[in-house]
Amino acid sequence: MTSAQWELPEDRLEAQTGTFIDACREASYHLVYFLLNVGDGDTQVILLPERQPPDDDSERIPDRSQQRRVIVVDVATTAKVPALLDALVAAKLIDPDVNELFPLVIGTHPHSDHLGGMPQFLRMYGDQVGQFWEPGYYHPSGGFVESMVALEDHPRIRHLQPTSGTTCFIDSTKVSVLTPGIGLRSRFDTYGVAINDASLTLRVEFPTTRIARGKDDDGTSENRVYLKLDAPWSLLLGGDAQTTAWAQAAVDFPELHRDHNPGVYRILREAVGQDQLRAHILKVPHHASKRGINLELVERIRPRLTLISSVAGGGRYNFPHPVSVESIREALKPIGTQTSATRPDDDELGIYYTGGLAKSGGRLEPAGSIAVLVPPKRGERLRVWRFGDGPKDRVDLDRARRIVRLH
Repeated sequence: MTSAQWELPEDRLEAQTGTFIDACREASYHLVYFLLNVGDGDTQVILLPERQPPDDDSERIPDRSQQRRVIVVDVATTAKVPALLDALVAAKLIDPDVNELFPLVIGTHPHSDHLGGMPQFLRMYGDQVGQFWEPGYYHPSGGFVESMVALEDHPRIRHLQPTSGTTCFIDSTKVSVLTPGIGLRSRFDTYGVAINDASLTLRVEFPTTRIARGKDDDGTSENRVYLKLDAPWSLLLGGDAQTTAWAQAAVDFPELHRDHNPGVYRILREAVGQDQLRAHILKVPHHASKRGINLELVERIRPRLTLISSVAGGGRYNFPHPVSVESIREALKPIGTQTSATRPDDDELGIYYTGGLAKSGGRLEPAGSIAVLVPPKRGERLRVWRFGDGPKDRVDLDRARRIVRLH
């Protein structure tokens, strides 16, 4: 990869800093997705929206039961997530005393670059964790073993080992498991499965449902209608899944083809919704290794934003691999459709790296962790922010700069 692919031009970043907190306060019903810059590893934090009042006309009630809660997916290092949570508390974006502040915490698989900081996280926040998901793949790493010890020390945490099809609703957000398929899960202790292919891959949809409330014609009683919202925003969080896991996912979640039988397609589309592997935001699996992603998979996902957790220049594992990056680029902008020899920059295709660089005052600095504000209405735009932090730096919410002219 060329260094230019890592660089975010200066005119792509808002000059003003310190506006992220205000944006989150004003957009309290937005979901906020963080992909943190932790170097060679993965750490993701999802700030759930405030729970809405009973109907659009009612006044907002300052009730702790309506406050934002947090989903955590992997904790690679010990300091990054606690520092971010402290910053969110200081900015009054979350309330540390909310009941079950962390309704769901997920360790996608037992590799230390995903679970290295999980034992400390569970020791610090275990009393506020509702569920803990992990794939059930035994691996004698310190992060995995100590995480299991921490779970035993907090017996109230509900410990699950889900497979494809497992679904959890948390307020207006739906979390589904795409991999590993049950066919792989049954082979963990027998025929053998590579540890990366045991990784939990997640699909997060928002908003998914809403209860509409109203009065009867005479105004004496209340009506409630369950609304299934069509085509919500979707995030596909790839963990470290590789070829075998994705092949099984293609079997478990087959693509619907309109051309073969339009009538059947329409009925299935109304019943099950859109293709389960389609997503607006893709967190690329396995740091964009050459076995973590391929052209056909990206073509099926068709993301608007493609986020890669990797070290600028390759890092310890030489991720992302040029083959994977070129596959992503080809899926998003096929060479055959380009009208000139000039190739679009990655940021023009909506590809962003946690380890990327940003030009500022003529110098190159870390672009840092990524945050995406996802609105409750599909007609509104996604907004993306960068925090300028290195892998060992705290996330300073006041340093955030918004990406302008977003793809």
